[in-house]
Amino acid sequence: MSASDGTPWVERYRPQTLDDVSHQTEVVSTLKNAVQTGRLPHLLLYGPPGSGKTSVALALCKDLWHPSQWRRRVLELNASDERGISVVREKIKQFASLSVGKSGSHTSSSTGGAGLGIKKNWFGANNNKNNNNITSTTTTTKQTTMDDNYDVKKYPNPPFKVIILDEADTVTKDAQAALRRIIEAHSRITRFILICNYVTRIIEPLASRCAKFRFQALPPATMKERVTAIAQAEGRKNNVVMKENQIDAVLAVSGGDMRRAVTSLQSVQALLAGQKKGDTNIIDEAVINELAGLPPDHVIDTLYKSLLSNRFDTMRSAVQNVIADGYSVQTVLQKLLDKFIESDDLDELGRAKLAIRIAEAEDRMNDGADEYLQLVTVCGLALKCLYDAGKKMKQ
Repeated sequence: MSASDGTPWVERYRPQTLDDVSHQTEVVSTLKNAVQTGRLPHLLLYGPPGSGKTSVALALCKDLWHPSQWRRRVLELNASDERGISVVREKIKQFASLSVGKSGSHTSSSTGGAGLGIKKNWFGANNNKNNNNITSTTTTTKQTTMDDNYDVKKYPNPPFKVIILDEADTVTKDAQAALRRIIEAHSRITRFILICNYVTRIIEPLASRCAKFRFQALPPATMKERVTAIAQAEGRKNNVVMKENQIDAVLAVSGGDMRRAVTSLQSVQALLAGQKKGDTNIIDEAVINELAGLPPDHVIDTLYKSLLSNRFDTMRSAVQNVIADGYSVQTVLQKLLDKFIESDDLDELGRAKLAIRIAEAEDRMNDGADEYLQLVTVCGLALKCLYDAGKKMKQ
């Protein structure tokens, strides 16, 4: 794949086989055994974002079938877009009910010279050169067909199809109940791979029909090794050299999410490639944080100072400024939580209350709640906790 094909690096460097997957040792070894034996159960893959769940599911399918077949045997759906019961009853049920041929191989149909795109000599003229070309083309086609059939035989080619349902935790409860019945009815010819971040949002009757695999967040050492290899490979193509502190900053903003790390790396390298010789602008941690959309420390400090003012209007104005700047409220809350934990202005009870409220706010935002209201709610509680803690200290 060329460097100029425009493919995002996340897709360009996605593992193509199970051997390419990093860190998830137990999951990979179990799935490799399933590939060798052809005994693949329904799977439920869950874990934090960017830990390799979708990549493992696709790599598994590529190990099961020849490249010419796996696209026809696999239906990949993103449940965040197609999560209603109508999709389950129509698209998924229709694909799951399709039967599969006994052999996984493809054989080319023999249609004579016309099928090979060869023009016949209708006037009976003897042309040895043309006859030799026809013979050569026929021989080459037969050899190609034999090679394709041999390649197909190297794969297990199990007699079933696979439906990958990504972000299955966003599927409605009614649709999950309907999916349960489809899994039961078509388990002989179809395997389901459900992928989600929150396994608790999958109904128990559906989860009990699948083998569960928990994906761990990638450790920093594994992520750094992979990100450094990508940076060096792309750097050679674009004549860009990334420093170790820049790679460390990319890993810091990713938060254990490999997908986010590779995307941030691509942005940083594009910025480095666009620099002119003699440019004195240094791409440091602050610039990389800005590229990743993380709020600078002074934004969090300003918001925290407004909480210490013990005035609701001051706090609300600071919250409005944060929202107007377009920062992610979930990221702001995570940084605020760190601030609350380290602060001496709060007592233990206040820290506990704020941690619970921040967790509730994040859960509501995942369900589509308004970010401004959730941030105001957390900051309002912080005002009260800081005031109560200050009164106790004065006594």
